[in-house]
Amino acid sequence: MRMKRLGIATVGLLASIAAAAGIYSAATPSSVGAHLTSTSTPIVFNPCWAINHGKYLHSTGKARRAMFALSPSYTSSYVVVTECIKSGNTWTKLYQTNGRAGYNGFAHWQQKREGDGKSPTGIFPLLSAFGNKNPGTYLPYRTLHTSGDCWGSTPGQPHYNQYYSGHCLPTDENLSATMLRGPYRQAVVIGYNLPHPAQGLGSAIFFHVGGTGSTAGCIAINQTTLTRIMHTLHTNDYMVMGPKTTLFRS
Repeated sequence: MRMKRLGIATVGLLASIAAAAGIYSAATPSSVGAHLTSTSTPIVFNPCWAINHGKYLHSTGKARRAMFALSPSYTSSYVVVTECIKSGNTWTKLYQTNGRAGYNGFAHWQQKREGDGKSPTGIFPLLSAFGNKNPGTYLPYRTLHTSGDCWGSTPGQPHYNQYYSGHCLPTDENLSATMLRGPYRQAVVIGYNLPHPAQGLGSAIFFHVGGTGSTAGCIAINQTTLTRIMHTLHTNDYMVMGPKTTLFRS
């Protein structure tokens, strides 16, 4: 029993050291969203710290803000979503929360296909936003109506992976109806397979309200945190999404 207690204490000490160093952060209701009710204190990877220490496998370019939706594996639909902001040469965590991705996890790089239930892996610009009312984002914003707002998801149709208004095809996204149900009360357009959509490679990849259930390929988090994040977003900020091990070195 003494050895078990020592092991737990040692793990706790190491976790405290890691959190203090910024490598990982101890998840709290304020930092990861109020929907976390576990009495345990999970340790969450901090991509902002990882960028500062050269562990990110890609360039950040001239970006000043970046979103990360990182899963533990290609097959997992669970993600941790983090917003990082750059001040000078240093990236700092602004928000972090648990979220969900596609019900079949993530597609490998450039392997996303329409209807596969997977989120695309990659780095994509955040292009615009939509919902029931502009929450104060810097992104171009479309206020949806209670009917008639659609997004093409039918390969071969002229509006594939584009917004259109009118009568939504049954195989397309009815943005108005989904707004009324909740998920599209607020949403950000992730620039996957845009601006020149390739037929059949996937459509309607959004960053929207949700976070408890998996999606058909979007990234979803709780509405409170999403709204706070939208306040900070500018055109061509970007989303990095996929398994952590494919985007960061250990």
